Amino acid sequence: MINVLVTGIGGPTAQGIMRGLADIENIHIIGVDRREINSGTPLCDTFYKVPSVRDEEDAYKNAVKNIVEKENVDVIFPSLHEEISIYHKFRKQLSAVVASPESEILPALTNKIETYRFLEETPLKEYVPKYFGFKSSEELKEIIEEHFSDEKYIAAKQTSAHGALGFALLTDRETYLKGLEEGNKHLVPVEDYLQLQHSGGEMVMEYLDGQEFSVDIYVYEGDVIATVPRERSGVASGIVLDGKVVYNEELIRISSAVAREFIRTGFINLQFITKGKSYKLTDVNPRFCGSQIMSVGAGVNFPYLLIQYQLLNEYPAVEPEWGTRMIRFRDQFFIKEKT
Repeated sequence: MINVLVTGIGGPTAQGIMRGLADIENIHIIGVDRREINSGTPLCDTFYKVPSVRDEEDAYKNAVKNIVEKENVDVIFPSLHEEISIYHKFRKQLSAVVASPESEILPALTNKIETYRFLEETPLKEYVPKYFGFKSSEELKEIIEEHFSDEKYIAAKQTSAHGALGFALLTDRETYLKGLEEGNKHLVPVEDYLQLQHSGGEMVMEYLDGQEFSVDIYVYEGDVIATVPRERSGVASGIVLDGKVVYNEELIRISSAVAREFIRTGFINLQFITKGKSYKLTDVNPRFCGSQIMSVGAGVNFPYLLIQYQLLNEYPAVEPEWGTRMIRFRDQFFIKEKT
């Protein structure tokens, strides 16, 4: 029996991991979450409520260590963005395999500016979009006037945010009002954005309106084992609702090369948007992501692939079923609470 611990099971990332492992024989799934009642409980065999990793880090780590010992956990799948930096050091205190990437620059990969600066020092700098960090409204105004004066849209982000958190599309007031009528919730007038308090941790970059791609990659001891590009056709609040696994030889080559620069072993997700005939790296997820379930549906079960390589010493080759499309839909389950 392989005992697998999955964290944050109330979220889509953990649920994608658990669905990938659910039908595999001899896997026992232990789920943990800060909420007693959550949507991931039906997908695990055993559940523990744990302290919040955001608010009670030490208590959370103690709880995880106790569960690992009690349940003889073999593999831990951290699913939350906040856990990336924690498990980077915490993994040394655990007897189980931790399914987060092994990388000398892992903390930098959670910061978009640091990631871009690192990539600019490699032969892959052409895939970095035009970007600028800023620490004040005055600095941002100068950046806009000098580098974006002729552009209709400017993408503003938090350097360490994930998904759509902290994202705004800056534009002029006329375009904003027209977008408001059309239901575009990300548009913000530049003059209003400049009125906000800015003290660092933010950036602006060129707006890219090409095709979005998300690429799932598994690397083992420096060798890329599997690379699966996916078109992101429908996205809401950072979650892919409609997408397709596609064979794109150039993107496979580019993303594999980028992944090798970033990590030595583990799963990583890279996001690109096309600019003309080229690709620009827009996001890095050094952890399992919510939409990797699409790769599972296409025959590449990344959670189990990691278990095979890093725990079982099995080294299978995998080939995606290109053209597999995923459509998400809402579902529900019911519980009986005492009245």
